[in-house]
Amino acid sequence: MTLQITEMLLTNPNARPGTRITPRGLVIHWTANEGKGANAIANRNYFNRPTTVASAHYIVCDKQIVRCLPENEMGYHVGAQSYKPAALERLSSYPNNCTIGIEMCVNADGDFRAMYRNTLELAADILHRYGWGVDKLWRHYDITGKNCPAFFASDDYAQKYVGQNAAEAWEQFKKGVHSLLTGYAQKSQVDVDNCDIQVTLPVKGRLRAGVSYLPVRAVAEAAGGKVEWDAGPKKVTVNGKALPVTIENGTAYSATRELAALLDMQVEWEQESRTVRLVKTTPSSG
Repeated sequence: MTLQITEMLLTNPNARPGTRITPRGLVIHWTANEGKGANAIANRNYFNRPTTVASAHYIVCDKQIVRCLPENEMGYHVGAQSYKPAALERLSSYPNNCTIGIEMCVNADGDFRAMYRNTLELAADILHRYGWGVDKLWRHYDITGKNCPAFFASDDYAQKYVGQNAAEAWEQFKKGVHSLLTGYAQKSQVDVDNCDIQVTLPVKGRLRAGVSYLPVRAVAEAAGGKVEWDAGPKKVTVNGKALPVTIENGTAYSATRELAALLDMQVEWEQESRTVRLVKTTPSSG
């Protein structure tokens, strides 16, 4: 897949601070401007006004994709007074500093379906380049609660634009991106011997009264586990089973042995280096 991208980098310092970032997710927005002429270039030019303090990395319309910021620079697309717990846990305390933003145009004189397809292709290209899956896709709504993109967050707009409710529309978009991802050519496989794997995570655990605690999502996902967060009761499940946790600065921690049990792993503790090792349980052959 070869995308045609028009590079029109912003020169407005109020919208382009130049701060370097390491992306951890891709956020989907809409411009919310349904007027005629509100295409990708028009929205880029709005970002470039000296009085505008907002920006995104890409703007997509039916005719083209415009790049406004390099992906390793911070944009102002998900700033807020507060953030949802999942965003704080999986991204950062200020998600602008670790996300790439795409704005989808909805100008009345544009072809929504063509714009939608362009966005699918751009999103799949970005995920592919970073080695991400669709779990790295976020709606603006998922991070701050803002009604954006409205056709993925609000049922009335979803019915208007795609003929589905918002949840279905968002799932359909992710399926479309996933379908394009699977279409990328895969490297041929060769026969290799088995090897042991050790994963070192860029996170630290906690020691409380002689008991070690680990950051749940980082450890569980590295071990192939599935983590789910229910913000209402602040409940965490790993592989479908509830796990007692404590929350520190937006990160859920659990006792090492309780987390290991849900991951079918054994715990080894090295006292001298104060290191926890998790070892996958080998199924018995009997």
